[in-house]
Amino acid sequence: MWVRLILWVCAATLVVAAAETSRPGRLAVWEVVLYLVVLAAAFSVVHRRPAVALGLALGAWLVCYLVRVESDSVIGLIALAPALALTSFLAGRHAKDPRATAIALTIAEIAGVVVALIERGGSDTALAVTSGIGVLGVVPWAFGGFRRRYAELQEVGWEHASLLERDADNARNAERARLAGEMHDLVGHELARAALLVGALELEPTLTAQQREAARTARASVTAAAERLADVMQVLRADADEPVATIEEVVAGSGLDVELTNGRRTAIDGIIARTVHRVTAEALTNVIKHAPGAKVTVRLSANLELRITNGPAPKTSAVGSGKGLVGLAERVALVGGWFEAAPTDDGGFEVRAKLPERPLPRTTPTHVRRQTAEAEIRKSARRTVLITSVVCAVIAIGVPGYMVFDAVTSVLTPQQFARAEFGHHEDDLDLPLRTRVDNPLGVSAPAGAECRYYSTHANPFDSHRHDLHQLCFRDDRLVSKQWLARRSG
Repeated sequence: MWVRLILWVCAATLVVAAAETSRPGRLAVWEVVLYLVVLAAAFSVVHRRPAVALGLALGAWLVCYLVRVESDSVIGLIALAPALALTSFLAGRHAKDPRATAIALTIAEIAGVVVALIERGGSDTALAVTSGIGVLGVVPWAFGGFRRRYAELQEVGWEHASLLERDADNARNAERARLAGEMHDLVGHELARAALLVGALELEPTLTAQQREAARTARASVTAAAERLADVMQVLRADADEPVATIEEVVAGSGLDVELTNGRRTAIDGIIARTVHRVTAEALTNVIKHAPGAKVTVRLSANLELRITNGPAPKTSAVGSGKGLVGLAERVALVGGWFEAAPTDDGGFEVRAKLPERPLPRTTPTHVRRQTAEAEIRKSARRTVLITSVVCAVIAIGVPGYMVFDAVTSVLTPQQFARAEFGHHEDDLDLPLRTRVDNPLGVSAPAGAECRYYSTHANPFDSHRHDLHQLCFRDDRLVSKQWLARRSG
């Protein structure tokens, strides 16, 4: 929030300065207020609605420039230039899908060129609009998109580190469960056998009282060792899954009157079977807590879609934390399935889970994730360089090219200028097809006359490039002509 406020203040500084200048195109107070409000709206929504913010900034810049193009185009060009550049960068940075912001740039470009050609200055203004949107809009937007990709690469790194930590925990828990199983199978079985044999020896009638007491002590020690082993296995299995039980066993153990339909006839993967067990057990436990006495149906389809539905029941005072359903959703998602839990139309509740035939890998291999992220960064970098290069090339080639075209196609030679006599009708004069500029600043014209301006020669780059021929007409007849020598070194 503070960053956007600081950026708004920086962008607003030039807007306020455009109102304080003494140039003819200075901004009025009401315009300053309006532009500041528009920019504030753009900066406030750019992180949520980047296309909207970019559209606001583009519209404000186009209005400011096109309104002043005939009086002072410099003010119109630079007053909102920082604001547009900053908004474009932020829009590219926050746009998850760049298509909407690209459409906003395209629409602004087309609208600006159309207005320039029809109403405001013609092709020279259209070229300025194209260049301005390219430099202030497209280039910052492209760099913002690259910055987003770079940030995503960093996020991928942190996310993958988190997944690796989770996998390490899972591996540790799996190893603990494996050790517990081996201890149970190897040591626990031998201890139980030893306790049985010592117990049989204790009952041997030929033993003396002292020997019988020793056998009893040995049996107690073996039994205590087995109990300690059970405690250790309980600790080792603290994070392990419970033994796999069939869905019929889970339903039977719930103590509820459940209508069970099991459409699965083939074996289920062990991890998937544990997930079925966990979802069913948790859902039936919730029925016991929140809907005692309600009718319950459990359906498992052949494609492993599990539904546990209970009908309406009297309200109970039991209040759930919701963590059980959240845990189930996470558990199902880990194996690659989806989970839903929601009330039914009749006032009951339904839990649904769709499980895959095999659990999905928990993480993508590191080298694959790295290659994918690096490919995205390279693609974004190439796109940014290409966009910037195209914009710069268009400006570098288009502006001089237009200057040549403008000068060559609007030349009124000294001979044509000399042959133009006062009182002649405009159609009778030998004039070029187009004019050079519409209204150069600081040039006077006869009252009530409409003046046109032409190039004096075809080279737009020499010291005479600003010289113009002025022809003024009243009622379509020539009333004034001047050679405007506006030399520059």
